[in-house]
Formats: sequence, C-alpha cells, structure tokens
Amino acid sequence: MKRTKNKFFDAQKPKKNQKISLANKAFPVKTIILGLLLIALIGCQQEGKTVSIEEPFIGGTQGLVFDFAQLREEVYDAGTDPFDISLKIENKGETTINQDNIKITLSGINPAEFSVTENQLSKTASENIISMRKDTMGNIQPGPPVFVDFENLKYTEKITGTSIDFPLRANICYLYNTKAISKLCVRKNVLTATEGICQINEEKPIFNSGAPIQISQLVENARSKAKIGFSFEIRNMGTGTAYQRGTVCDKQTRKNRDKIYLRVETNMPGITCTGLENKGTRAEGYTTLFDGVKTITCTQPVPGNIDFEQIVGIEAFYDYEEFKQTKLTVKSSGE
Repeated sequence: MKRTKNKFFDAQKPKKNQKISLANKAFPVKTIILGLLLIALIGCQQEGKTVSIEEPFIGGTQGLVFDFAQLREEVYDAGTDPFDISLKIENKGETTINQDNIKITLSGINPAEFSVTENQLSKTASENIISMRKDTMGNIQPGPPVFVDFENLKYTEKITGTSIDFPLRANICYLYNTKAISKLCVRKNVLTATEGICQINEEKPIFNSGAPIQISQLVENARSKAKIGFSFEIRNMGTGTAYQRGTVCDKQTRKNRDKIYLRVETNMPGITCTGLENKGTRAEGYTTLFDGVKTITCTQPVPGNIDFEQIVGIEAFYDYEEFKQTKLTVKSSGE
C-alpha cells in the first residue's frame, strides 16, 4: 500500500490529479461563500432586494459509514487456519476524505497470538473516499465504497476446550468538515426598523452540508442602532466523537476531545464571536462542545444606510471517530 512521507493526516501537498475536499485545505470561508452564491441563485445586495438560498447541500448527519464486509466468525487454532478481515467504507456526507486522512485500527485481539504486529492492525485507506454529490440535473450521486483489508491472520496458540470468543472492534478516525450557510437582515436603523424586506429579530433558516457535526438554531437580534447580533448552536448529531483536527483522535490528551475549529464569515468588517479571534470580515478559532453542543454568539456592525440581506457562512473542522464491534470465535482444531 502506497504511503506518504507523513503516515497520517498529511494533506499539505496534494498529489497530481488528486481530488481534495475543502476540509483538507485552508480555503478562506469568503471563497466558499462566493461559490455557494453561484449555486444558490443569490440575489443582489441592493435596496429592496432579498437573498434566496435554494438547497445548496444534500444535507444529512452522516460522515463515513462502515462495517465488516468479510469476516469468518469462526476460525481454528494452532496456526492452521489463516483468514482475512475486510471493512467496507462509504462516505455518506459531503466532504471527500484524502486517503491519508483516515486511520482504521483493529483491537480486541492480541497481535502476537494472531501472527501480526501491532502496526499491522492499523492502516490508512488505499484511495480517497469520495463524498456524495449532486450532478447537473440535481440527482444525488453516491461515492464508491472503499475496502480496507487486514490479511493473513491466524491464531497461533492452542486453546483449552472446544472454543473461545474474542471481542473484535474496528475504530475509524477521519478528518471532516461541515459547511453551513444562512442569511442576516441588515436595516438602515436596526432598533426602529419598520416593515421592510426582512426582519431582524427572528430565527433564520440554515442549510448544512452532510456531516455529523451540524450548525443549527441561528437567531438574529438587534443590539444597537448600528449593530446586529446572532447566535447559533454547534451540535454533534452523529454516533461518534469529535476531536481536535489533526490529532488522529488522540484520547491520551483530554483537551483534544469535543474540540472544533470554527470559522464564521459575514463579508462585513468588525465581526466578533465569543471565544473566537476577529480577522476582519470573519471570526475563527477553537471551541469545545459540552454534552455534544455549544452556543456561539456574534456581534456585527452594519453600514446603517441601506436595507439588504447578507449571506453568513459557517464552517467547522474536526477529526471524527466511530467504531463497530463484533466477536471472533476460535475453535480447537484437535491437533
């Protein structure tokens, strides 16, 4: 299996003709928003004009799904019965995963007793794991499945009795990201706005790309004559656990768990968000989920001389880990 210089999660130098997700590159959110504007049939920011967003994503709360594709649940002892373990992996979300940004590990069995090394029970993928996508007609196209094989295992010891069961767990850690888009209402006078093209004090529709971490409940409100505020939730909607991106789901350091890198882009200067660093027209930085959720509150100065709707883009970057578990039965060969 071909490997890069850095074994895990080195996506800084894409290979020639290699399809890389935005999660693997440090694209500014501004670039992503501009792309979404074209897809979403966005109206102009002019007096009396509104913004229309028409389902820019497939959506959903899954990233990778996987299971044991080839597993003999009963094998024989004394090194007489070699066998393989194969995992079938599919990408049900909207972030393509570079082959080196995924780690698959088997546990529950002693490598020495199964004629392999500890390193042989840990692998990357042999190819990129392509996300779901829409074609030009709007039809959803699934990515092809990828198989990861652990070959030529055999139980070398002799068991006492007729059989013994071992737990067998497959853990998958992968780098993923979530893209979300919504819109804010900007009025000439935020506090005393009369009936117009949009309302400030209300919950806004928000659209998410397919991913286990989702952005929800975006609510806008008036802060002052020339400032609006908005808040939203980051929520783990999947079955796994999020970790700080690039840590390969490191459990040894507690602070890595539930840590999300967040980027909020309004394309208007002066935005500030709780716990994030202001960078002109965006705010970004790490935040930590508590019980799978975190609320972020932002404040945005507005021009004050025109009414319009403004796109806001939110991205989350993280490592994500999930597992499947079954059992492996070793029987006596009678030798």
